[in-house]
Formats: sequence, C-alpha cells, structure tokens
Amino acid sequence: MYISKFNRDRYDNFLDDPRNPLWVVISNIIFGLLLIFILVFIFESVGDNEVRYSDLLYKLNFTISFVFFAEYAFRLITTRSLKRFLHSPSRVIDLLSFLPFFLWVAAGADLGKFLRLLRVLSILRLIKKIPLTGWFLRSLKEYKDEYYAVFLLFFVALLIGSVFVYHFEKDIIWTQFSSVPASLWWGLVTLTTVWYGGMIPTTLMWKLVGSIMVFISPLLVALLSAVTFMVFTEASKSQRLHTIHKKKCHRCEEYNPIESNYCMKCWDKLPLS
Repeated sequence: MYISKFNRDRYDNFLDDPRNPLWVVISNIIFGLLLIFILVFIFESVGDNEVRYSDLLYKLNFTISFVFFAEYAFRLITTRSLKRFLHSPSRVIDLLSFLPFFLWVAAGADLGKFLRLLRVLSILRLIKKIPLTGWFLRSLKEYKDEYYAVFLLFFVALLIGSVFVYHFEKDIIWTQFSSVPASLWWGLVTLTTVWYGGMIPTTLMWKLVGSIMVFISPLLVALLSAVTFMVFTEASKSQRLHTIHKKKCHRCEEYNPIESNYCMKCWDKLPLS
C-alpha cells in the first residue's frame, strides 16, 4: 500500500521518498541499528569482550551489515541511472557501511585485522542524518578554487620549511631530522598547530625557521576556516532559499521559482504567493 504511494516521477523507489510512511519506519530501524553498531564496536574493545562474546558480536555485526547490504542492493536494482548511483556520495557511504565486514569475513587473518578496523566507516551513515549535508557538498564545488589556493600555500610552506630544517640538522649526531620525509612530519604538525612529535630544535637556524612556520600556521588555519565558513553559509542560505522562497507544487512536490504560475516539471497550476 505505502510502496505504491511514492512519487514515481521524482524518485527511483519508495526508499528515496522522505514522505513515504514505510520509508520513515525503515529509516528509523536503520538508524537504530547504526546506534547498536556503535555500541557493539565500543563494547568489543573493552577487556576481553571480543573473545568472550565473539559469537554474539559476530551475529550482531552480520545482522546489521546484512540490513545495510539489503538496502543498498534494493536501491541499486531499482535505480534508473547506474552512473548517477555509483557516483553519488550518499551511495558510497552506504557501500562503506557493510563492505568492510564482508571483506573481513572472506579475508585471511592478517588482512582481516585491517578490514575489521574499517568497519568503523559504518558510522559515516550518521552524516546523512544532517539535512545540510547535501547542500554543503554542492557548495564545496563553488569554492574549490579557494580550497586549492589554501592547500597550495600550505604545501609550499610545508615543503620549503621542512627542506631547510633537514639541511640545517642532518649532520648533527642522533638527529631526528634524518630525511626530508622525517622533516615533513615535523613541518606538518607545526603548520597544523599541533606541535607534537618530540622533535626538539638544536641549531639557531632550526629555531629561526621553526619560529617563522609557527607564525605562518595560524594564518593558514584562519584562511581554511574562513573558506569553510563561507561554504557553510552558502549551503545554509541555499537550503533556506530552496524551501522558503520558492513555490512548491502539490502534485509532484517540485520547488519552482517564486514568480512561476505553473510547475516547471508537471505543468500543474501553482498556488498564488
């Protein structure tokens, strides 16, 4: 009954229709299973719980992963555009929520340890519960040049500073700056204002370069924060304009420009503003 009520012109299946009562129930069940998965993941890391309750934990993980797989498979079968489906960030998150578990079951002991850890990627599904996520991802495309500029400045400062420090420190006995990659680690934690790694300055030139990078790092972080703030502002503004300053068609639920008299999708007459 509820399956036949979804908007077939707009959605691939009833799982994509947020107004469908059946999908609301299924969505709440999946969200509940995700919370159970988080508790299970935390529980099995305490003491010897992973060994003592191995059978129960395996069954819970299998059940949760199978439900996630079933939802993904249904969406894949019913999609009208395979290319759009596979390139959708939301569908990639869905895939990562169950794939590591089944790969872990099929893999050997050594590789299985890493795949078992990757099960934590299931938590990414929580991001989908944020209404602003879709608009934020769209806004990121508008500010890709700004992000590119900030990361390029960061890379230049990181590489120059690390190379200089390596040159000044490489001949010192027991130096921790034994190579450029080792120096890059120091530069990374310095520019990101973490300042962790136990790499202590010994030469005057090292201290001079380090001081310059310490002053540069807040500027780069401020630039990155400013661009991200603009992205969030743009996303929030776009979401409000889409839902408030547009006319909604009661027939197909499409949003239209405020000056429209007829729906641009189904051509049904729109209400007066």
